[in-house]
Amino acid sequence: MNKDDFYKLLDKYIAGKASKVEEQRLLNFYGSFKSSNNESELPDMESLKNKIFHNISEKINSEEEREVSFKSNYYRSFSIAATILVALSIGLYFYSNKTFPREEQFVELNVKNDILPGNNKAVLTLADGSMISLDDAANGLLASQGNIAITKTDNGEIVYERNISSKNKEIASHSVTNTIQTPKGGKFQVRLPDGSKVWLNSASKLSYPTAFAGKERKVILSGEAYFEIAPNKNVPFRVVSNEQIVEVLGTHFNINSYDDEDFTKTTLLEGSVRVILKSKSDVLGKTKMLKPGEQSLTNSMYSKIQIENADTEKVLAWKNGYFKFKNTPIQEIMREVERWYDVELVYDGTIPTDEFTGFISNDVNISAVLKILEQSGGVKFTVKGKKIKIKTML
Repeated sequence: MNKDDFYKLLDKYIAGKASKVEEQRLLNFYGSFKSSNNESELPDMESLKNKIFHNISEKINSEEEREVSFKSNYYRSFSIAATILVALSIGLYFYSNKTFPREEQFVELNVKNDILPGNNKAVLTLADGSMISLDDAANGLLASQGNIAITKTDNGEIVYERNISSKNKEIASHSVTNTIQTPKGGKFQVRLPDGSKVWLNSASKLSYPTAFAGKERKVILSGEAYFEIAPNKNVPFRVVSNEQIVEVLGTHFNINSYDDEDFTKTTLLEGSVRVILKSKSDVLGKTKMLKPGEQSLTNSMYSKIQIENADTEKVLAWKNGYFKFKNTPIQEIMREVERWYDVELVYDGTIPTDEFTGFISNDVNISAVLKILEQSGGVKFTVKGKKIKIKTML
């Protein structure tokens, strides 16, 4: 690729008209950058970045004009911007202190057996133990359980609704449990019987009743999920995960409770939630209320709940289609990469202590992510099949 072709493709990408193949080509191209002492070869990178983020602002503003609710629109708008442009922005971020390569260095990387990003896939386990592969299932009715119909929509969501074709118009007197589980490299959405919505991240599992009855709406989570809870002041919604219970009436929040993370993190976006350690003790420190923008940290090793301010963009990055890092250790980054790309990590020698800041789209092949991280310095990756070896660069 020569310099003219690069700028043509870049303009197409900024306009949101590049195909997936062209986006991947552009991202891979960043991995071919090498240092040069010729300052005249430097492009006007600041102007380029301003052009990109002007495009982002226009997209957000146009979305806001069509929506009344600022909060919900903010996240959707940011998602649109991230999907189209954020991957390129991180390439510029890490590249901004490097020189532009000489034309003979414009060589696109040819990565054999590249690893694709994750997508919508999950397995639904019904009460009788039967399993439905949701990525393979056709849209429409998946199953009926009692008076509840389970359907799959064309936007990658399963929905639990009263079966209007059923002769029995009353909710069944008892409820049964279903489980939706995403593998590594998978994600999925589910609309629960009360209308609450759940976005499930990769390597996660959610168990829930087919109909909520009684004095609570309780679900059990392992892994990570974002919740938008349907309000019901008389019946609280409770999420059980690891050593904690999160109790809400109607709100938006995210829970990260992976077993390989040090803490279970609950982040509140809207409304209010109560975080309770499973001991349910009323002793100070066992129960905490969160305000929007706050995050709780719990751990089975400590009998207290820690509260801190949250980076909500970082927390919701997985849901909105990208990774966001801010002084984030490489080990934490690679755990996200491992889950999303369904790979195995191996550290070669000393475990790296490098930290990274920036955005990377999660809709690109793994080679683009690894090359961007390599360009920031400090680490080197080699890929063999589904195994990634990470080495510290001294």
